[in-house]
Amino acid sequence: MNVDEVKSAELVARLERLPFSKWHRHFFILAFIGIMLDAADFALFGAALPPIAKEFHFGPAQAGLLATAGLVGAFLGALFWGTVSDYIGRRTSFQATVGIFAVFTAIVAISWNVVSLAVFRFLSNFGLGGEVPVTTTLSAEFSPGRIRGAMTGNILAAFPVGLVVAAALSLTVLPAFGWRALFAVGILPAFILFFVRRYMPESVRYLLSKGRVAEAEQTVANIEKQALGRALTAEELRGVARVRPEVAVPSGVTVFELFKVGRARTTILVWIVSFGFLWASNGILFMLPTILLQRGIPLTRALTFLLVQAIGGVFGYSVCSFLIDRYGRRPVLFLYYFIGAFFHLWFAMSTGFATFIAAFLVGWVNPGAFGPTGVYVSELHPTHIRSTAVGWFFGIGRVGSFLAPTVVGLMLAYGLGAYTLYTFAFAYLVASFALLAVGIETKGRVLEEITEVKPAMA
Repeated sequence: MNVDEVKSAELVARLERLPFSKWHRHFFILAFIGIMLDAADFALFGAALPPIAKEFHFGPAQAGLLATAGLVGAFLGALFWGTVSDYIGRRTSFQATVGIFAVFTAIVAISWNVVSLAVFRFLSNFGLGGEVPVTTTLSAEFSPGRIRGAMTGNILAAFPVGLVVAAALSLTVLPAFGWRALFAVGILPAFILFFVRRYMPESVRYLLSKGRVAEAEQTVANIEKQALGRALTAEELRGVARVRPEVAVPSGVTVFELFKVGRARTTILVWIVSFGFLWASNGILFMLPTILLQRGIPLTRALTFLLVQAIGGVFGYSVCSFLIDRYGRRPVLFLYYFIGAFFHLWFAMSTGFATFIAAFLVGWVNPGAFGPTGVYVSELHPTHIRSTAVGWFFGIGRVGSFLAPTVVGLMLAYGLGAYTLYTFAFAYLVASFALLAVGIETKGRVLEEITEVKPAMA
């Protein structure tokens, strides 16, 4: 190895040896709040859709198409920002995505017709769709391998927390002030940008991949100072696996690299998982109030089911994040999807109080499985294409998410509403076997160890 490669290997070892510290906690809180507010903004539309439909006089099919406009924005945002982050950096992309989704969510509140509403929702989701994959990548690259699942997964647990926030806001703001006030609060995420400079540096691994070794060294030194008050000693670094990080990697077309020999099979399989998850997740998130309203259930009770599901998701995300560090990614995630298929089926068939239990368990796996799955995907790819891989994983799933409201809306319009929830169960079943077929375990390993051997194992 040359001098830069030796120095880079040392920097990665220093990151891996750090304990969970004050610096990690500050990073965690900032990233968590960003994801939470992102999710809250995202979920508000599902609760607001019935009163929006009433004001603008359209039916279930048109409501589904309107939801789809925003989801297309999230789809393109995940593809765009995930890919661009591998060229311009994770931190810059994080700032851009938060700013875009905050501003345009607030502007939704002044929509004057269906077209303006669709355009503003599209633009807000274009930022929103990119924020989750960028944050996932940034956290995975800063987290020591031994706690990467717990740290990054619990950051993404902010998504169901955001759903709880959205449900609570919907129950309090919507009846009293209307749907416009609900979106006006969407400007709040912009305030976290003031803290990014202090608590969210650029990824060290990204800097190394671009050959910016001196900047990476300064970042590690700053983190050590905040974490320990000093630099790690040679004795403390003893025993850390010395890997070969990517240094000054030529920038090609990162999307094409996802289909190079050794990666294509994994890429297709994780896309199937993402599609299945987001078909079920966003189908419920956006269309459940409309589905239940057609069954004669009042809106307030329908929103309560969303709240119960979101609370289950908070626990499901967090528990799954710890479990994948203890028992491994593949067995835990497979069980979440496989058993989750039957939770969805129970929710579709249940009545009375059992429906609330089923809703909680659905939340446990949906969205409980997705954050840890995103962590797993980030581990399967080298630094120079990691954000692209994560962005396209979330983005391709958005195809399922924007098809689901349209298809569900059409099913409701044609009297097939009783079967909508069954499609969510089937999607989870397919996702479980696709996840298992990936065939790579990443628990506790340094990222560079995984990606060095991945082409031979895929």
